[in-house]
Amino acid sequence: MTRPSRIAARVVAAVAWLGASLLVVDFPHARPVAAAASRLGLVSQTPYGAPADGAVTFVLSVPGNIDLAALPDATVVVTAYRPVATRLDLDKVRAGTLPRIVDGVDFPAAALPRPAADQIGVVVTLETSTRSTGALQLANPGLYPVLVELQDNGTVLAELLTFVHRLPAADEPQEVALPVAVAMTTTSTVVIDDDNEVVVDSAIMKEFGLLADLLEASTVPISVRVPPALLFAIAQHGAAGAALADRLATGLARNEVLSSPRLPLDASQAAAAGQQSLYTQWLRDGEDDLTTFISNLSVGTVAFMDGPLTGAGGTMLRDLGARLIVTTPKIFDALPDTTGIYTDFSQLVNIEVSPGVNVDATVTDRRFATLLERRTTTPALTAVYAVTDLLAYRQEMVDADLDDEGNGVGDPSEHGVTLGTTDLSLPQIDTYRAISSLLAETPGLQPTTLERLGIRTEHLVLPAPIGEVTVGLPSEVDGSIDDRIAVVSSLSDAAQSTGSMLPVDDERAAEWQQVIDRLPTSALSDDRVDALATDLIQQFGAIRNSVEVPAGFSFTLTGRTTTLPIKLYNSSDTPLTVRVHMSSSKLLFPDGDLVQELQPLSFTEVPIKIEARTNGSFPVTLTVLTPTGDELAPPVTLSASVNALSGFGNLVTGAFLLVVLTWWVRHVRQNRRSRATASAAVRHPVRNGKANDNATGDDGTRDPMGDAALSPDAATSTLPPL
Repeated sequence: MTRPSRIAARVVAAVAWLGASLLVVDFPHARPVAAAASRLGLVSQTPYGAPADGAVTFVLSVPGNIDLAALPDATVVVTAYRPVATRLDLDKVRAGTLPRIVDGVDFPAAALPRPAADQIGVVVTLETSTRSTGALQLANPGLYPVLVELQDNGTVLAELLTFVHRLPAADEPQEVALPVAVAMTTTSTVVIDDDNEVVVDSAIMKEFGLLADLLEASTVPISVRVPPALLFAIAQHGAAGAALADRLATGLARNEVLSSPRLPLDASQAAAAGQQSLYTQWLRDGEDDLTTFISNLSVGTVAFMDGPLTGAGGTMLRDLGARLIVTTPKIFDALPDTTGIYTDFSQLVNIEVSPGVNVDATVTDRRFATLLERRTTTPALTAVYAVTDLLAYRQEMVDADLDDEGNGVGDPSEHGVTLGTTDLSLPQIDTYRAISSLLAETPGLQPTTLERLGIRTEHLVLPAPIGEVTVGLPSEVDGSIDDRIAVVSSLSDAAQSTGSMLPVDDERAAEWQQVIDRLPTSALSDDRVDALATDLIQQFGAIRNSVEVPAGFSFTLTGRTTTLPIKLYNSSDTPLTVRVHMSSSKLLFPDGDLVQELQPLSFTEVPIKIEARTNGSFPVTLTVLTPTGDELAPPVTLSASVNALSGFGNLVTGAFLLVVLTWWVRHVRQNRRSRATASAAVRHPVRNGKANDNATGDDGTRDPMGDAALSPDAATSTLPPL
């Protein structure tokens, strides 16, 4: 069969059993019986997976209205029917439509063993190639419906419908196991009370007691998520809490524990608020907490989507290492581009967390969701029905691919079924104990963890134009932590600033930050966040207001430099460190800002070194700050009078003026001499009159002035030269 044909066959099979599953409501109950007949109870059936030519022992409970001692001719009739190969076939059988009979065997009731007063035991021998009156022939491997009836002279008094899984013989094709994983999480809300302690009440103790029971009862791996905060709070909840914590630690160590933030923090809201780093830190803190509680490391590659998740939240989870998302049919059916009830959840689907970026997802099996939530009064029969359902599902996968002779050659190991309740909450203990026990010992089914299932399972591919199934995520969810992040930012700055005033060994700064760091969690109500913020602000204010700044005053500088003492008072009982800053356009402060520790309940003088730049009266600003630079009080204006530049300063100034004046007089006299020399040269006789063109000097050389020399009158004439 070609690949598209195989895909089409899988789709047809999926639609068929899905349609049937929507009609079947009462999953664990047997088929309806006649009004006059009662039900036989199944106390045990060993083994459920019966070897060829082996035997099956049924222990049955007889209804109280039937007295076997009064029925000496009663018989137990065991009838086998043709095996079922699909979930749809299984549903029809449970609804009362039985296939053709393949064999039957009768047992005198009086000769059967009685394990208890109201019980009878029936040992049924199986055979494959022969047919005898004392055995039940099951010729081929498969899931055989078996009807057990208590009859008296042909009248059915009570009956029971069960199934026998006939295993392949050594010379028959062996079954390829179908991986099956179990997912669950606690749903108790983490609440932090007014004492900043995680609340542990009776409801939480009950749920975590159920979790301990499940962990102890389970014979298959469980992939479980628990809030680290509740685990540690339970351990500190008296003797009962400590004992429960020990049970939980032992049980969790044997299973797969998923990573969780230290305190509840919604991934979508954290991503929307730009708090990827905060979520990452809380997740790492939670992993550290789990590591100290249990011996095995928590798993960060698997994440539960048991509530709304945005694309940004999914992207963040992927960036933090999540490679498999586990969700429920209810959530999956509401996602963008979902394939809904037509999806084969035994294969992975893609969840697009951002354009072109996908994360694998497994969806819990629809048929098991409500089953695991209901308490059973027939645990053995419920387990048989549940495991038979999984095996029928496995057979569908085998028959989805056929060879040339029509034999199923599909590979169930390429699939994987995830079992969980409708919201991934804890299942009912009796129901889960029975199912997990039978699941663990059933050939053809392979219990596994979610991490392994995510690695080995193939992706679901539907015929064109769909192809590989990919669904989206919403762009936003209800709720926001933006306001809380703003409060955290403001309080963190204030705590850092105020904390810088305290001694190094003062624990208040660390305690403040611990409270502030918790504010984004949903474990705190909005009212509680407001109350905590108000309390912190009051604590900050009490410390900052303990520093008393002097009022404005005047001072005089009579020298070029001086030291001005500034007196500050600390009204608290703790040493406080401050920074003193002074500024003025006419003064210099060579030492800059001074950091000073103020002793408790006393004045402390802060010596400020001042250097004058000029004389006069002008304002000076005094500001007292925290060591990190935040003002403790409004700036104080002081008045400074400076007479610093007398004496030597005046002498220096006068000498400078004398030098300038001398230079100016000399410069003026030089300019006058230059102008006089130039004027005399123009009026010299040799420059007057008209000289001969060939005139020569006394030394016989040509006169350099030649006939170009002109008299003063000629020089000023406007007539053209001759």
